[in-house]
Amino acid sequence: MKKLVSVMMAAVIAAGALTGCGKAAKNADVAYLKDMNLSDYVTLGDYKGVSVEVASPEVTDEEVEQYMQYISSSMKATVDVTDRAVQEGDTCNIDYSGKRVDTGEVFEGGTAEGYDLTIGSHSFIDGFEDGLIGAEIGETRDLNLTFPENYTAELAGVDVIFTVKVNSIKVKPDLDDAYAASLGIENVATLDDLKNYIKDRLLEEKQTDYQNEVNNKILEAVTANCKFNEPPAASLDRFKGLYTEQADLVASYYSANYGTSYTTDQVLSMLMSQEGFTGEQEEYLANKSVELANQFIMLGAIAQAEGIEVTDDELNEKLNTDMANANATAEEGKSVASLDEYKKTVDVENVKENLLTNKVIEFLADNANVTEPTGDDAEATDTEESAETETAEETESAD
Repeated sequence: MKKLVSVMMAAVIAAGALTGCGKAAKNADVAYLKDMNLSDYVTLGDYKGVSVEVASPEVTDEEVEQYMQYISSSMKATVDVTDRAVQEGDTCNIDYSGKRVDTGEVFEGGTAEGYDLTIGSHSFIDGFEDGLIGAEIGETRDLNLTFPENYTAELAGVDVIFTVKVNSIKVKPDLDDAYAASLGIENVATLDDLKNYIKDRLLEEKQTDYQNEVNNKILEAVTANCKFNEPPAASLDRFKGLYTEQADLVASYYSANYGTSYTTDQVLSMLMSQEGFTGEQEEYLANKSVELANQFIMLGAIAQAEGIEVTDDELNEKLNTDMANANATAEEGKSVASLDEYKKTVDVENVKENLLTNKVIEFLADNANVTEPTGDDAEATDTEESAETETAEETESAD
C-alpha cells in the first residue's frame, strides 16, 4: 500500500487534512494560481525553519537476503539436465495430446508441442505433473486422468488420457558468482558484488521514500501554520479531476505491473482506507480537492513572497522531456512532431504550477530542521516499518 501512495504522490501533491473556512471565495470561476489574488485565500504563517522528525533510511542485511531469495525464486530454468530423469522442480519441455476416454476424440485445448512445464507448479490438472516424475528424456507416457468436477462444462469430471513426450529437462542455475557475473551489471562479478549492488539500489529507493516523507511532514507543518478561506469553485473542480485522473493512472499501472486488475474506484477505496476515511467516495474527493487547492495556493503565496519563479526555459525543458516520453510510447503514426503541437495536447499551466510548487517544496526542505525521531517516536517508527514489511510479505505470498 505504501508503494501505491508513493505512486499517487508522484504526480499529485497531497498532505494532511486541510479545512476551508472563513469568508466566501472570490472569483469562483478561477482555477489557476496566476489568475488569483492569493492573499484572498491564504494567510501565511511561519514556513521557514519548521522542525520535523523523520528516521534516516537504512537497509539491513536481512532485507538484502530477502531480495536474494526473491531473485532465486524468480530465476528461469536455463541449465540443461541430460543425466537423469524428471524430478520435482524441473522445467520440462513436452509435447502432449489429450483424448477423451469415452470417445477417443482429441478435445479442444488438449494438445501442444514444445510446452515448458515446471513440475510442481500445479499448472495442469492433478496427476499430470506428478505423472511425469521419473520420466527420461525422450520417453513418452500415457497419463490416465480425470478433470475436476468444477472444470469447464465440456470437460467437468471427464476421464481422459494424455500422451506426453518429454523433450528436455532444465533447472534453475545456482545463485553463485557465475550467475552474478552473467547478469551484465557494471562492477558486479561475484555474489558479494551483487549483494552490495542490491543494497545500494534498495537504499536509493528508501532515500526517495525518505525525502517524500520529509516533504510531506514539512508541508503538514507549514499548512498548520496558515489560515485558509474557501478556494475558488473552479479550482476545486480542477483538483478533484486531477486526483481522480491520477487514481486512474495508478490503477492502470498496478494492473499492468502486478498481475491484478484494479479499477479507479478500488484505488480510491484503498487510499480512503489507508487515510482512515470512513465516508462516501464523493465526500472524500471533495475533501481532497480542498486539501490540494489550499496547498497549491499556499505554495503559490510562498513563491510570491520568496520570488520563486519558473522560467520559460525550465518550462520548455520539462515539456520537451514529457513530449519525448510520450513519443517513446505512442502508437505508430501518433507521435508529436513539435513542442508547439505537444503544448496543444497538455495543460501547460498545470505543468508550470507543478514545477513551481516543486521548487517551493525544495526551498522549504532546504530551510527546514529535520531530525531523527527520539524515544517513543523512534519506537513507533520501527513498529510501523515492521508492520509494513510484514504486510508486504503477506501480500506477496497471497499473490
